Amino acid sequence: MTSLAPEALANACAMMLRLDPPPSEGEIDETLVPIAAAYQCPPDVIAATRQILHARFSIRMDLGQTLTSEEEHAPWLSARRGSIDPFYWRRYFQYLVRRGWPPLVAGRLDQTTDEILDLLGNPAETRRWRRRGLVMGDVQSGKTASYAALICKAADAGYRMIILLTGTLENVRRQTQERLDEAFIGFDSRNWLVVKQSRQKRHVGVGLIDKSRDGVVFTSRDSDFRSAAVTALNISLSAINEPVLVVAKKNKGVLERLASWLRAHNQDQSGRIDLPLLMIDDEADNASINTKQNPGETTAINRAIRDLLQLFTRSSYVGFTATPFANIFIDPASTDAMIGDDLFPSDFIHVLEAPTNYIGMHRLFQPVDADAAGEPRTPDDPVRTINDADEWLPARHAREDAPGPLPRSLQTAIECFLLSCAVRDLRANKGIPGRGGGIHRSMLVNVSRFTSVQNRVSDILHVELEEIRQAVRLYGRLPPDQAARQSCRIASLEMTFRSEYAGCGLGWDEVLHILLDAIGPVNVQPVNQSTGAKSLDYGVANGPPGVRVIAVGGNSLSRGLTLEGLSCSYFTRNVGAYDTLLQMGRWFGYRDGYDTLCRIWLTEEAEGWYRHVADATAELKRDFGRMKRQQATPKEFGLRVRTHPGTLLITARNKMATGMTVNDVWDVSLTGRMVESPTLYSDRRRNGDNLQLVSRYLGAATHAACGPSPSPHGAALLWTSVPATIVAELLQNALIHPENHDFQGDSIAEFLRKAQADGDPTLLTWTIALPTDGKAKTEDGRPAEVTLEAAPGETIIAARRKVKENLEDGSVRVSGKSARVGGFSDLRHAFSVDDWANLTGGRRIGEDEVRENMKGPLLVVYLIRGHQVAPDKTETPFRNGMILPAFGIHFPGKSEKDQSRRVVQYRLTRVAQRELLAIADDDDDAASDDDRDN
Repeated sequence: MTSLAPEALANACAMMLRLDPPPSEGEIDETLVPIAAAYQCPPDVIAATRQILHARFSIRMDLGQTLTSEEEHAPWLSARRGSIDPFYWRRYFQYLVRRGWPPLVAGRLDQTTDEILDLLGNPAETRRWRRRGLVMGDVQSGKTASYAALICKAADAGYRMIILLTGTLENVRRQTQERLDEAFIGFDSRNWLVVKQSRQKRHVGVGLIDKSRDGVVFTSRDSDFRSAAVTALNISLSAINEPVLVVAKKNKGVLERLASWLRAHNQDQSGRIDLPLLMIDDEADNASINTKQNPGETTAINRAIRDLLQLFTRSSYVGFTATPFANIFIDPASTDAMIGDDLFPSDFIHVLEAPTNYIGMHRLFQPVDADAAGEPRTPDDPVRTINDADEWLPARHAREDAPGPLPRSLQTAIECFLLSCAVRDLRANKGIPGRGGGIHRSMLVNVSRFTSVQNRVSDILHVELEEIRQAVRLYGRLPPDQAARQSCRIASLEMTFRSEYAGCGLGWDEVLHILLDAIGPVNVQPVNQSTGAKSLDYGVANGPPGVRVIAVGGNSLSRGLTLEGLSCSYFTRNVGAYDTLLQMGRWFGYRDGYDTLCRIWLTEEAEGWYRHVADATAELKRDFGRMKRQQATPKEFGLRVRTHPGTLLITARNKMATGMTVNDVWDVSLTGRMVESPTLYSDRRRNGDNLQLVSRYLGAATHAACGPSPSPHGAALLWTSVPATIVAELLQNALIHPENHDFQGDSIAEFLRKAQADGDPTLLTWTIALPTDGKAKTEDGRPAEVTLEAAPGETIIAARRKVKENLEDGSVRVSGKSARVGGFSDLRHAFSVDDWANLTGGRRIGEDEVRENMKGPLLVVYLIRGHQVAPDKTETPFRNGMILPAFGIHFPGKSEKDQSRRVVQYRLTRVAQRELLAIADDDDDAASDDDRDN
């Protein structure tokens, strides 16, 4: 009998071990040893298998949290569980475990989807009902597995019609169909809807586990819903015993065809279909939302979705989204319009928790204090900075632009991808467990939204790849030192290996020897509208070496499409809206066994934006947890999102529709929030005026007997018990660049005056902190001191910050990977030494928790001396060392269900609207909304 490989042996054992609590070492051996003996597995395989099982059982996933509506909904699943045959779920669960899912995660998925299923309508209930909900997860965190599990369980419970709406792109729909074929249907749908030849069933996925029953499918990997193909089946929904699945794009023509066929073949005398419908809306923030300003109008896709739902007497709609700030919650005009939409999740909102092995924003882009932004990266940090791509392909370019010579950063990225292929092959050949990622290997290059530019970049990368491959072919079998002498390409590969992968446990001679075989299958593939849906099809290669691809694209790579085995990403896109930025993060996900090989190349500005949105999304999820404890409703959470400062950037683009003018007044809650001014004017006059303004109002605070005095924590001067009127006047008169959309001095000043008139005790007096021990130095190496009339005799050293100038709008942005002006340490100045020690207790806490415990607001005034960094790493002082005043405000308080007391009205100027609402993902790479099937 042939010995099993460690992964296969681990899968066999996992099926027999208990899930929770995790099995003990003895229980693992009781299962492992007999199976290993039966397959005559040698000791090294047994040891590797034991290691895999330990890793899998250490990976956990929390249950997540749910908000439900105030309306009563009777739980039904427990009462019916005994009568439900879990056929579809049972074989899907086995499929997940056999594919290497950690058993504890698979078990938690079982519990989570039970909770969501119980919030849907009971399909056995014959009276009319409708349920509307939303499930929020993280990008590339396994939402597909979650809704596949929900579909399986809904089918077992009695749902007869299941419509899965994917994004607007056919390649995403095609990939989703393939996954549902394997997870639910059980056979390859490509040969099922053929009209002119006999239908065939080739079982795949769950169908290979149990083929006694299969689902029915009205779409296939090759085509979206086609009336003629379904009519040729000569069946109606009422005549089918098994559940019917439709996987459709959010395309007006497709959805209208589906509704027409359903009406023609299935409706009863009342004009409705008396069967339970489950509609899953993947990427629910994309295209589904009604963005028409007139309440009497709807967008075409929103209308088509609602029309399908209204066809059924019993329907459950569940949106899935990876964008926590999705505008499904938000209508800029009125609360009534927000909840009046038939797709608003009025019944429940569930937040999925990612497993512990998930690599997401909060692992890649951890908060960094501004003072630490220039510190060297740690060895396990996969993010690399792009600072040489502007000459090659500027962030702002036209579709006619031709890229120049490849920048060194992109050459290094390609070399890393090729080397990672070889390292993973070597590990697999040596039987090292946890190779991870399956057989496929992918690299992402996202540098333009224009199809024509993407295609030109692909051509350039193909030439680069061929030159590397030719060098390896000619010299790769030589001794390493001789190969490097004869080929600069080999020498470059060696340099990249030693700088990036020296700790991978393999030698350069081993990698070079196998490199040609590893990179031979690699292909450069543009993935966009012009190349078609089949341009990136991992299903064409089910065995080694799999698909190995450098995928070049834009929007087609940014919405729902999964890049299998992704290890290297190169990203230079200039994106202003967070939801778009999040969706472009294809590098988030699971990289078990090869996470240390993964690399991400980003511009410093993009990295800063990711850190910023990571903070904002984490804050919103904390809000969700608090509101869950307060038993808030989905409506109340929707309003909470609407009043979140980050909403200005995160969802503004989604509210844009043809002919729509976005409201220019926004109600924003600042309770427990931080706002800063990282974008400053670049000219000397306005910065000089701001410096004089700071000195004048700090002087006013001094005359009010509020200070200054040294902070008990050191490193700052403090003015305490400063009247809110002084702070309001300072903010009212400060020259704040309009790019600081969430720091609007005049609006905040008006808010403070209103709070004072209302007698709000938490905002009547302020603490002002002026950091004094910055790290800036003059050209001769001395500390860069700043003199302020408001603080005579005090030594104030300017803060040293990396800055980046934008000549187009006359701004200079405080840059660096923190994307922050200040940091956690500044919050100390709002507390006494004892109070700070009692609050932190030597533990690591977040800024939100600190602000929750503040007794009053804090204004931090930063005096910055910027420096610019050239591509060759040389540094020059910005404008000869000009001082750049900036501000940070920290408001006290916890999140509340009722935010009416502390709401600021922000005004979004027309200039800001044009900047925010410019559609960056339009043009050649956008999907068309026509009536074609694909």
